[in-house]
Amino acid sequence: AGIVMKFYVTGRSSNYERVIEAVAEIKSRGHEITFEWSALPMVKPFSENQEKATEYALKGIQGVVDADAYIIFVHKDGNGVFTEFGAALASNAIKGAPLIFAIGDEKEAMFYYHPAIQWRDSVEQVLDELEA
Repeated sequence: AGIVMKFYVTGRSSNYERVIEAVAEIKSRGHEITFEWSALPMVKPFSENQEKATEYALKGIQGVVDADAYIIFVHKDGNGVFTEFGAALASNAIKGAPLIFAIGDEKEAMFYYHPAIQWRDSVEQVLDELEA
């Protein structure tokens, strides 16, 4: 076994299944997920679940910052995803981590063109590359 890496995986609710599959693949290879938000109950509307929303917001940003690699399944919109994505870009700019990988064809957001982002076709491609 190689080095255990810490991952943060995100995407819109429309990509929820892809996130769950990616988390399963990453864990099956012996790596860690910093914050497995996809395993938690949905707390929408957030205004009616403020305590949980606050807890998840804190854990989400910390999970991004603690990750060695961040994987985003891109979509043309998604406030929460963009917030995490911004945290990943800021953390990468400050400390060189996490590595940022994007999967998908939607490249509508300006920040998808940031040079820190590495575009890949699949989670398996990301893992194979990082484990090489």
